[in-house]
Amino acid sequence: MPKLTGNCLCGAVSFVAEGEPALQANCHCTDCRQVTGAAYATLVFMKEADVSITGQLQSFEHSVDSGNVLTKEFCPKCGSQMFGKNGARPGSIALRGGSINEQELVQPQLNVFAGRKMDCTILDPNIPAHDKMPS
Repeated sequence: MPKLTGNCLCGAVSFVAEGEPALQANCHCTDCRQVTGAAYATLVFMKEADVSITGQLQSFEHSVDSGNVLTKEFCPKCGSQMFGKNGARPGSIALRGGSINEQELVQPQLNVFAGRKMDCTILDPNIPAHDKMPS
């Protein structure tokens, strides 16, 4: 895969990701909806070692239903959500799909927590949907 580049709204935080994404997904869980302020979050999961980040980040940690601790990383200047990490998956980082410059390379492979999606959200029938996170 070609490299992925991206930045926050104000440009203070940027990244370059090289390597194959482990997974691309749309997440419809309540946490993703609340943190993005959108109907769902599009996430591109990469090996953390394949992502180079420039700029200062602020973070917020919270526990989810599974008991895992998730970390949201965002720009302290403009508030743009940039990255997510899951304590149960060390070495992995989720890039926020909307921050990626190469939008044509953002191709979600599945919808997770589709059972919690907003009624107004129309799912692409060509992308598998799971009511929860598949194991």
